[in-house]
Amino acid sequence: MGFCLGVRRAVGTLEDAVNFDDSEVYTLGPIIHNPQVVSDFESRGVKTVESPDDVPSDCRVIIRAHGIPLQLKEELKLRGSRIMDGTCPKVIASQKTVRKYASLGYHTVIVGDPDHGEIRGLAGYADHPIVISSPEEAEKLTLSGPVMVIGQTTIKQDEYDKVCRVLEQKCEQLKIVESICSATSKRQEALVDLCKRVDACLIIGGRDSANTQRLYMTARETGIPCWHIQDASEIPGKIGDFEVIGLSAGASTPDSVILAVERRLQSM
Repeated sequence: MGFCLGVRRAVGTLEDAVNFDDSEVYTLGPIIHNPQVVSDFESRGVKTVESPDDVPSDCRVIIRAHGIPLQLKEELKLRGSRIMDGTCPKVIASQKTVRKYASLGYHTVIVGDPDHGEIRGLAGYADHPIVISSPEEAEKLTLSGPVMVIGQTTIKQDEYDKVCRVLEQKCEQLKIVESICSATSKRQEALVDLCKRVDACLIIGGRDSANTQRLYMTARETGIPCWHIQDASEIPGKIGDFEVIGLSAGASTPDSVILAVERRLQSM
């Protein structure tokens, strides 16, 4: 639990930018989906914006861990921004894959949360991509010719497999790309094992963190009482009814937040 490789890279990139010189530092969207980390950087002068239009030309712009559409990156370059790329390497690999198959004439189907930054970024690397999030949405598609399907790096494997099985029945030429981050899969598997050995479980992470939300869903599916909390202040009083408590955390949750939750539980 705690920061994955991609999150460490993004936070490290932003840290380097803040410490480099006196230039203003911006991020296009939150650097990661964790309110404590975003708030800490804002207190140090980092500004979070949603559009290149909000970025002055003479500043450093850090691309978030989830990546951004290719068009936005080009807009930043035209404005003269000094770009530092904090995109997760796994997401960069997915972007390259989408661009490759789009250039080969494949229709692109992306599986994930359409409002998530990673999905919006991926969609910017293909022409007229289709974004779906469930087998039911896949059933409604009418597809022809070669199709490439790729999933959000933080989606659950069984969610992705169900969509792919539907698409296999609808497409004669289907290329399935395995893009789910192994750290995400291993974290979910470890959580299932943990839930077998505890009375209740707390999942720690930001409300907007997709992988934290899926960890919470995984814990709930095991049948034990569980809660999704952002920090120690949200520990539910009911947790005192249980003897053995399991802890897990999303890939963007700082170690300091996890430790604070552990210490609060030990003091109860």
